[in-house]
Amino acid sequence: MATGTAQPEERPLDHPSPDWPTSYTQVLARSAAGTAKTLRLYQETLEYVSQGRLPATIFQEHFPHFIQHYGASYADRAAKIGAEFLSGLAELNGSGHLRAGEANGLHEAVVPPLFDASNPARWFEQYAEYAGKLNAQALKAYRRQLDRVAAGELTAEDVQEKTATQMSQELPEYLQRVGQLYLELIEQLDDLRSNYEEDYFEGILALVDGSKDGPVNFVTLRGPLGGAAFTSLTVTNTTEQRTAIHYIATEVRRLDGVEAAFSPKVAITPEVLELGPGEEAAIAFSLQLEAGKYEAETPYIGFLYITGEGDLRVEIQLRIVATRGNTDEVN
Repeated sequence: MATGTAQPEERPLDHPSPDWPTSYTQVLARSAAGTAKTLRLYQETLEYVSQGRLPATIFQEHFPHFIQHYGASYADRAAKIGAEFLSGLAELNGSGHLRAGEANGLHEAVVPPLFDASNPARWFEQYAEYAGKLNAQALKAYRRQLDRVAAGELTAEDVQEKTATQMSQELPEYLQRVGQLYLELIEQLDDLRSNYEEDYFEGILALVDGSKDGPVNFVTLRGPLGGAAFTSLTVTNTTEQRTAIHYIATEVRRLDGVEAAFSPKVAITPEVLELGPGEEAAIAFSLQLEAGKYEAETPYIGFLYITGEGDLRVEIQLRIVATRGNTDEVN
């Protein structure tokens, strides 16, 4: 584990002031570009959900997998960003304390610890120790000034004038450099967020079935909020043997992914159905549009799977809208 130290970088007090409007505009532009890309990936994901290429529960299903593969990496990157920011502050404060110490006859250098990505917790402990040493050095410098005043080498007016001069010379640059550190922190955290979202959505999109142009079986269910929506379907046994027909209705959720998925109240008639080879039958499907679960005029999505023996399997996408009116419309 690396536990070395780095000498604080001495920077001239008269370096050019940063162009804050330009720097801030650049940060906003990069953030907007990252957000636009995230929105595009999100909309693309929703499009595949609406086409039935991805399940409506893909966000909650993919997240544990994403954390398992990327969580540690992003946690390390976040810790490194925080350490770099604190190191910058430490370097800045260390330079100021070093100049103040030299002005008061103290030449002991206190240097910040090097960040070790394999053990970030230890670095933060070392940083706390470093901050304590800086405070101790500052107290020594202040004590040296008081001793010189007590010995008659300096007057209180001399100390006040010296402090005021030092503050007027160094404070503007100090504030500029602190502001630059905060701006860099915001930019790095925003880049981290953008990378995180991009990896997450691209991982989801990688799961999309390659046959993107294939047909999608779907029905649209519309009915009054608090009432029910109805439709009818025809099932054909395409196998060469008699088979029992089974129905599986998945959870329903809002198309935009907001809020949690929930189990719908559905009824299918006939409940028991057997078909011989080549036979077909009509089934009636109804769905209760419960006021406590559905929001009016908001699209929801779910799936109905009809299965039998062999390769008899039909996936039907349910596109659901609860209306404020009293008329039912079924496609």
